[in-house]
Amino acid sequence: MNIENGKPKGKGIRLRSVSTVIFCSCGLLWLGQPGVAIAAEPPAEETSDARSSKPTPRIRPGWFHLDFDAAYLELESDSQWRTVQSSRFSGSTRGFNPFRRVPRDAKQRNRDLRFTESLGLSLHGDIIDPNLIDWSANFSFGLLQGEFREQVGGLDRRDSDSGILTEFDLSMNILKSKPISMHAYARRSVDRIARRFLPSLRERQTETGVSVLALTGPVTTEIGFALNDVDRTGNVRIEDNEALTSQRFSIDSKWQISDRHSLRLQYVHENQKNRFQGSNFNFDVIRDELRLEHELAFGPDKKHLWDTFIRANSESGSLARNEFEAYTRLALRHTDKFRTSVRYGFFRYDQFALRVDLHKFDLEALFQPTKNLRFTIDGFYLNEAVKDDVETDQFGAGFDASYRRPNALGEFTANLSLQFDRATLSGGSGRRIVRDEAHALDDVRPVVLRETRIDALSLVVHNLGRTRIYVSGVDYITVFANGRTLIRRIQTGRVAQGEVVYCDYSYRTPTDAQIDTVRTDLLLEHPFTMGLTPYYYFESRAQDANGSEGIPVLRDNMNRQRLGVRYGKNRWNVSAEFELFDDTVEPYDAFHLTGRWNIIRTAEHSFDFSGEYSAYRFKGGLDKRRVGWLDFNLTDRWQLNPYTALNTTASYRREDDSIDGITDGIDLEVALAYTRNYLSMELVMEYDLLSIDRNMDEGLGVFVRIRRDLGHLLPKRRGVQ
Repeated sequence: MNIENGKPKGKGIRLRSVSTVIFCSCGLLWLGQPGVAIAAEPPAEETSDARSSKPTPRIRPGWFHLDFDAAYLELESDSQWRTVQSSRFSGSTRGFNPFRRVPRDAKQRNRDLRFTESLGLSLHGDIIDPNLIDWSANFSFGLLQGEFREQVGGLDRRDSDSGILTEFDLSMNILKSKPISMHAYARRSVDRIARRFLPSLRERQTETGVSVLALTGPVTTEIGFALNDVDRTGNVRIEDNEALTSQRFSIDSKWQISDRHSLRLQYVHENQKNRFQGSNFNFDVIRDELRLEHELAFGPDKKHLWDTFIRANSESGSLARNEFEAYTRLALRHTDKFRTSVRYGFFRYDQFALRVDLHKFDLEALFQPTKNLRFTIDGFYLNEAVKDDVETDQFGAGFDASYRRPNALGEFTANLSLQFDRATLSGGSGRRIVRDEAHALDDVRPVVLRETRIDALSLVVHNLGRTRIYVSGVDYITVFANGRTLIRRIQTGRVAQGEVVYCDYSYRTPTDAQIDTVRTDLLLEHPFTMGLTPYYYFESRAQDANGSEGIPVLRDNMNRQRLGVRYGKNRWNVSAEFELFDDTVEPYDAFHLTGRWNIIRTAEHSFDFSGEYSAYRFKGGLDKRRVGWLDFNLTDRWQLNPYTALNTTASYRREDDSIDGITDGIDLEVALAYTRNYLSMELVMEYDLLSIDRNMDEGLGVFVRIRRDLGHLLPKRRGVQ
């Protein structure tokens, strides 16, 4: 583990531990020579000639050794003011938009003042010898005073409190150079979480963990247990509060049989209890997961590979389900220009009283006759059966050609991809399940779920690791129209602009249907040496679908064309793009203009600008509207003198929607820092504004920190007999 200034470097810390019996036994062996320890540094009385040669070990007295690294006295002030105003008459009357929420007529003001006085200490040490037990610790103890005021309508509420604030970061390693070692840690931190166009949140995070690492020849085994508790609060009562708690036990064992052959076994038990922002919605889940990975390289120079993966997962609680998947793949490298692979996978899924069995075969061949030309051919077949319900047979094939050719003016690139698949559904009108369907959410264009006629109550939107479940009405809005499901982010929620989310849901399928889909992708691009890059991208999806009776089949056709140009130099670039999107759900035309400019770039001063302008014209799929938005960011970092630094960031966003009205967002932060000798001071001012068609959320924050280092007053190394 890397240590800087007595603190662990980075957050990815491996956990190691050892049983009490092993620890006590090894400790008794070390204590067979009490009162002595070996130190690497030379004695103070040695001459310069002696110090220049290899240091001579000396006896370090005592069995408990303590080193003081740093100490400080710190004063902090945290002041935030926030006003939230909404009107029952909000929303434009220029049209109907199902995504628009009409809030109640309300105005709320909040004031939050906090003062903290704290004393911090950083130290490290060992017992007898660093290879037996070494440890590091960072403590911060303080007094906290707070005053709060809330005005809602004619009500005026006031409150105040005081208490003790503690932060710590403790770490211990035992027998770190032995085949069986231990690492344990406990830490608590209080941080400010900045949010774009919204006031900052306070986050208190407490983590504890312990684990064992055993190195026994070719087998490496790690057993760990960790607790994590996160509390986030804002200065509006309850609205921004969020609590996330998890307990995790894990076993990870890898057997390196040879340099060609390995086997890995992993087991995880996790218990999550989460209360999400903006609601009283709780998401609790208990998860048990077992993974087995096998890999074998063979042939000359280990150029062929056979790998196998098996996973069993069981979850209970708010999202109860069971999963089992297994696949095996054989990848052969016949020549430097020709490779093939074949893969078989099985997947079983139980959720919402549905049991799904899926078998899938994949074939792929890659041929690269020259360094500029590459061909790929692939094919697949799958069978998916829902128990006592619908059965699906699907097969498809694809062709991909990529060509790249340098020339005197630059380099020409072309890529063509053709894909065809046929899905045949048989049996009664039933349900199928979709997992981890990915979409990037933004403010202007809603995303459309791939399948039609979904079960509304089955929709779960989450992040990639499933550690965060997003809440409908708080993080996103869902609209069901003409058999399709559309999702759009809420600007005050936890989904960032353009963030990718993943959707799980079930949907109803037609009776005895056949769906043929043809996909075509074409990319043409030529970067010129002068900095100009014109490009053209075409994307098409065409479906021919029919069903005998029951639920009708909705075709999902799409043609998207993007014609653009980029131009850039060393410190700036600009791009313009015209987009035509012809879709069965929400067709539109759009124009995009983006740019970036490093206005100043020196060692003492940097000033950067980036911006984007987009204009959309929706043609009347779900609604007919025009949207234009402007988004730009300024970042200024200036070292005024050797002791003073000024950092400024500013963001502005304006969106004009012919139906939703005008949205303005402002995010401004100015940070002034002064450091000289043992004194450091920091002043941060933050202003946020989010105005959505006469509904306003405005906040002002001032954060002051004064720190006096006391490390030069600390005693040097101590040894305790």
